[in-house]
Amino acid sequence: MESGMEHTAVTEKGHHHRETYDLVDLDNVPRRRFFFGAEGRALTTNVAIAGSIGFLLFGYDQGVLGGLNAADEFLSTFGYPSAALLGTINAIYEIGCFCGAISVFLIGEKLGRKKCIYTGAILQFIGAALQAASYGVPQMIVGRIVCGWGNGFNTATTPLWVSELIHAKARGRAVAIEGNLIAFGIVIAYYYNIGMSYTTGPAQWRAPIASQGAIIIAQVFWTYFLPESPRWLTKHGRHEEAIDILAQLRGKGVQPSEPAVIAQKKSIDGALALEEADGPWKFVEIFKNGPLKIRRRFLLAIGGQAMQQLSGINVLVYYAPHTLVFDVGLDNETALQVGAGLADTYWVFSFITVFFLDQMGRRKPLIWGAIGCGLCFLCAGVLQKDITPARAKASLLFFFGYEAIFACGWLPIPWLYPPEIMPLRHRTHSAALATASDWIFNYMIVQITPVAISNIRWKTYMIFFTLNIFFAAVVYLFYPETSGRTLEEIDTLFMGECDRLFVVDRKGALLPGFRSKMGRADDAEFMVDDRSSNSSGSGSRDEKTGTKQRNLDV
Repeated sequence: MESGMEHTAVTEKGHHHRETYDLVDLDNVPRRRFFFGAEGRALTTNVAIAGSIGFLLFGYDQGVLGGLNAADEFLSTFGYPSAALLGTINAIYEIGCFCGAISVFLIGEKLGRKKCIYTGAILQFIGAALQAASYGVPQMIVGRIVCGWGNGFNTATTPLWVSELIHAKARGRAVAIEGNLIAFGIVIAYYYNIGMSYTTGPAQWRAPIASQGAIIIAQVFWTYFLPESPRWLTKHGRHEEAIDILAQLRGKGVQPSEPAVIAQKKSIDGALALEEADGPWKFVEIFKNGPLKIRRRFLLAIGGQAMQQLSGINVLVYYAPHTLVFDVGLDNETALQVGAGLADTYWVFSFITVFFLDQMGRRKPLIWGAIGCGLCFLCAGVLQKDITPARAKASLLFFFGYEAIFACGWLPIPWLYPPEIMPLRHRTHSAALATASDWIFNYMIVQITPVAISNIRWKTYMIFFTLNIFFAAVVYLFYPETSGRTLEEIDTLFMGECDRLFVVDRKGALLPGFRSKMGRADDAEFMVDDRSSNSSGSGSRDEKTGTKQRNLDV
């Protein structure tokens, strides 16, 4: 990079912030090929695929043990554990995930998005090997913790990485695909368990656990050939790499010197300049609101993922076969088949958000989804109050209904919202803390579910009915709509006329400043167009070299 005049800006507090860097020779920015020359739509599609593989692994890892909880070969290996110990074996995985998310909070910004994904994959591979080779509860628990630790890295980083590489109007779909693959991973695990249930010996449960290694290898392979986040690169001073990636994401043959690419880079630089006005990031910033309402945004991000788990989804994902065998009275083979049917429902209905989430927005699927999920638990609980075999089987209809409704909103949106709602300065920390809250509440639900169902039975579902109705009200009152906005535009949701606690007016209507931007014609972020542009930006010519250079100062 050739040297030139350095530009700075003075913030409102008087600090000098280096907005970009020295003058850059945009006509000679080093170019790198990603995923065998893919650019534009092809490149962003492969980013979405890589992210989806990571969440396929997440779903498979959740589903595989859920299908083994009632298998005699598995239970006998571990001495037929009590309900409490079985809950611990399942739930300790979430403690590992929590530790992984906290690790991303502590070191994720330094490592970068892709290195966090690699670290998670290595830990998951080690954890899967330990579990598959287990002959006792202690080794299984260690394997579950290590595997969860890796998945914490994966789930705290992957939605963030994908959101920073996908243009605004497709961001919802990309993360919805990840949610769809969570459900598909559960489907694969259940049917694999059904197939292995016809075998005998330890392979019946060891093979399904060990097989996740193949998904881990696929995730690492796909991610390796894809770019790092241009926003992370910009924040760490790697501007030439960032602008090269922005050009390749925009379309086939697009050059770094084109005005649209420069404008996007300026937008990122400007947002970063505003966010870094107070110097290096400090932990205490989480608790300060300031003009950008950082504390509130952390609470929204963390609250969304906490509510996802407290809504009760893992009551069914982890314990459907166990509940069907020991509560409803089905045999293990039938219970596995019904569990697979629940997983199929979960997966099929998740396609709705793949195709329509960006049009549906974020608020409506969460509000109506919480109401629907709550009513399903209410009906299931009422049917199981004075339980008979017929009423128990009738209650299964509402379990299927719950899985279908949950998949249409609460499955993908809580993973999308944290990286979407936070400014770049706080994005890694927000995604990590939100994911940590997801896992710690996940742990709580998975740990207490077998004990709760054993002791208070149908009243367990009444608790989740109440929580879901409460969550619908929370989203309705406090959560703004983010669909259609670029990541840099989200700041406007909390400034000026939008600087208010409730997002609805006295009549209950969503205020204009908090509404979706999906209807607008322009997209300031990544309008993926696979056509080469012949336009060139304004610039100046270096007097010594004659090379045309452009100033990217905001």
